[in-house]
Amino acid sequence: MDTNVRGHEDRLTQVMAVILSLAVVAVVVLRVSDAAFSATTENTGSQWTAGDVTLADDDSDTAMFALPNMKPGDTAAECIAVTYSGSLDAAVKLYGTLTAGDGLDDDLDVTVRRGTGGSFGDCTGFSSDETVYSGTLAGFVGSHTSFGTGAGTWAPTGGGPDDTVSYQVEATLQDDNAAQGLSATATLTWEAQNT
Repeated sequence: MDTNVRGHEDRLTQVMAVILSLAVVAVVVLRVSDAAFSATTENTGSQWTAGDVTLADDDSDTAMFALPNMKPGDTAAECIAVTYSGSLDAAVKLYGTLTAGDGLDDDLDVTVRRGTGGSFGDCTGFSSDETVYSGTLAGFVGSHTSFGTGAGTWAPTGGGPDDTVSYQVEATLQDDNAAQGLSATATLTWEAQNT
């Protein structure tokens, strides 16, 4: 037999032996991997729920004041109950916006008190814990324009029973002849943010 043919057959035999060896090793590795011990553990049912901040009042969407034809020295006081029922601890602040008018806010003295007792349209039994603001309506809406600049220190605790406080708003017309015929319309806003 030709030595070239024999050399070629020897190389072919060697190549086949290498391929066969690799196949055997792969089968052994797969078999060993397949036979490994294993164990698992898991934690199921994890759940996340966001807390809430909930604030309401007892005004039934009715304006606190409707005072036409005021004269110098006229004073009126009205109450409103504000209830916090959120699940998170919160801070509640009061701020205001002048929504209409032509200058009476400069001549209207306003005092806002926070306390207990009283309800919307009836201040019977109101007892003050804190004077939230005292000054003109113009001063209030000018300096307390958002939660960040809001007045008051009420900090209800969440997750317990509802927390209700009353606010008394007292308004007095100054003795200023220039106030004749002027008007002012304002919105008071209580806002709660979680702490």
